[in-house]
Amino acid sequence: MTTTSPESIPRSEALSAAQAAARSTLTWLDPEKTRKKKVIAVGGLKGGVGKSTMSVYLALVYAVAYGLKVLLVDADPLSQTAYDWHRIAKKKGDPLPFDIETWPHARVGQRVMEDTDGYDVVVIDCGGESSDIFGSAVAVCDHVLFVTSPRKAEMRRIKGSLDGALSAARDAGRLHEISANVVFTRVKNARASHNEAARGKVKDAGYDLLAAEIPDLVDYEDAMETCPKELGHYRALVETLEMAA
Repeated sequence: MTTTSPESIPRSEALSAAQAAARSTLTWLDPEKTRKKKVIAVGGLKGGVGKSTMSVYLALVYAVAYGLKVLLVDADPLSQTAYDWHRIAKKKGDPLPFDIETWPHARVGQRVMEDTDGYDVVVIDCGGESSDIFGSAVAVCDHVLFVTSPRKAEMRRIKGSLDGALSAARDAGRLHEISANVVFTRVKNARASHNEAARGKVKDAGYDLLAAEIPDLVDYEDAMETCPKELGHYRALVETLEMAA
C-alpha cells in the first residue's frame, strides 16, 4: 500500500540549489544515463536499537537533502514502526516526503527488484526478527547497514546475523557489489572509553564500522509520528555512507 501521492515527491526540475549541489556528489546518479536505483538494507536481529528510526531518516535525507524519489519498504513482520510513523504523520497533516510499502516477507528482495522502477533510492527496514527477510533484502541491495548500539549484549549479534545475511548475497553471486557497514546508534558520550573499546572490537572482527554515529538523543524519539524538520546526525551519516560506497 502506497501512502504518499506522487505529487509530493520532489522532481529534478524543482530542485533547489542546495539539492542540486548535493546530487552532484552522488557518483551512482548520472542524469545523462538511465538511472540506477540505490537499494539500502537496514537490519540487525535485535530490537530497540533504532533500525526503523534509521530507515525513516535515511529516506528523509535522500528525499529532502538530495531531492530524490524515495521508497521506504517496511519489511518488519511484527511492529511495522516505519509504516505506522508514516501513516500517523499523514493523518496529522504532516506527511513524510516519500512513499512507503509494507512487504514483510522473505520475498521482499524480489519485490524490490520487480516493483520499484522509477525510484532513485529504496530503503528496506528489515526489522529485527527474521534472518530470512534480512537475507532476502541484502541479496538485492547495494549497501547494508547493520544497526547496533555499542553495548556488549547487542554486539554479540553482529557475527551470526550479518554474516548470515551476507552469505545470501554470496549465494546470489552479488557479494562483491555490496558495501556493508556496522553503524552505532544510541551512543552515550559519557561512556567514551567504552565506546572506543566497542569500536575496536568491531574493527578487530573484520567489519567496516561507519565513522558517522547516532548519539543517544531524545530529539529523534520525539520526532516520531511527524515529519522531522531537522536531519541532524543522519545527514552526516548519509554523506559518510556515500563516501564509503
